[in-house]
Amino acid sequence: MKKVNQKILSTISAASLIVAGQTQAGELTAGLSLDYNSHFISYGFDVWGDGDSPQGTFNPSLSLDYKVSDSLSLNAGVWLDVNDNGGGSFEAVETDVWIGASYNFGVTTLSATFQNWQYAGTSEEILDLGLSFDTFLSPSITLHTRLGEGASGGFDGSFIVFGAEHGIDLSDDFSLSIPVSLGFAIDDFHTTETGYGFASIGLQGSYTIDEMTSFNFGVTYWDTDDEVVGNAEDSFLAYNAGLSFSF
Repeated sequence: MKKVNQKILSTISAASLIVAGQTQAGELTAGLSLDYNSHFISYGFDVWGDGDSPQGTFNPSLSLDYKVSDSLSLNAGVWLDVNDNGGGSFEAVETDVWIGASYNFGVTTLSATFQNWQYAGTSEEILDLGLSFDTFLSPSITLHTRLGEGASGGFDGSFIVFGAEHGIDLSDDFSLSIPVSLGFAIDDFHTTETGYGFASIGLQGSYTIDEMTSFNFGVTYWDTDDEVVGNAEDSFLAYNAGLSFSF
């Protein structure tokens, strides 16, 4: 699941989101994404400590979406972190799975997503509760809570993340978006410190290759608080590129 990269927003792939908006009640759709990310960012934390010298990760994901009714949708999926950054062979070092539901009424959507992250020989459970609005700047709020400490080093707190995004259609096939996020640790999450954890702003592009395939790319600037998040470098740029397929 993309981890703010994200594990926010969690983490239904771009391909499945595009398809979901076009589906009818009772229809099952799928999305496959093959993404390269310069950094693995989890709620502001630079997991591989890359800072300004990224090693890069390959992050494939598969999502399934079922539209129960015009208002209710179910989703599930799997996300992998594949790299050799730890000095070993190029392999999957983390596997995340999720299952969730969303309910739409008017311009408002409520969502709940349960996640299981498998990494470092242990398991971590997460619950994301989301509120988003289909209006100007697409504002959203996500409450991200660890249900168990897993391999976090003893932390099982929560992060609240505020997000917004502005999209620009430059042609029928090419669009740009400017996503921003602002995250605060409510209690012990990455460290024992609370408060402002991170802010990000990005520029993302998407080119439609055909009705099933798109090429996505972008750059994101991250600012983090080392006491709350624990990064070696407080600010850095992260890059991404990938292909998305919808079925």
